[in-house]
Amino acid sequence: IVTGKRMKATARRVLILEAAIEEYGRTGMHEVSTEVIAERAGVSQPYIFRLFGTKKGLIIAAITHHTDQLRADFRQAVADRGEASPMDAMAASYIQRLNDDPNSLRCQLHTWAAASDPEIGPVARKTYLAIIEDVRELSGEDHATVLDFMATGMLLTVAAALELPEIYNDPALLPQDS
Repeated sequence: IVTGKRMKATARRVLILEAAIEEYGRTGMHEVSTEVIAERAGVSQPYIFRLFGTKKGLIIAAITHHTDQLRADFRQAVADRGEASPMDAMAASYIQRLNDDPNSLRCQLHTWAAASDPEIGPVARKTYLAIIEDVRELSGEDHATVLDFMATGMLLTVAAALELPEIYNDPALLPQDS
């Protein structure tokens, strides 16, 4: 951001979504504060409501944004994998995300916890199924292998939320090439 120039609307929107992911990950659906998100993003609270309509609208956009980032990480990891298998590349990418920003993964946990909400549930299901489909497509693996990968990912997510790096950094949890 260059001083004296206005930030483009798309960049401002991303800044708000990143702030929302941070706060949502820290506090969850019911405690998240649009006031704190606005302050963190350097915008007014009314501006957030103009963009997203409601707090839930903001959280839904943040969940989608977070999932899009994760999916992009997986695509990039597979593209840059070198000799590693696609599954190993995606697993390493996910573990790197856990190490770099465990709070972003808490966002996932809060999303699944809020999945009984009639507005959050469809988004939670849609985004989770999109990740499963990406893993299947990027890896070329069968359904059972993809589900094992996802189950391990869930364990890693919980371990990151509990701040147990001895679990989410355990090489035994990475897919092993046959």
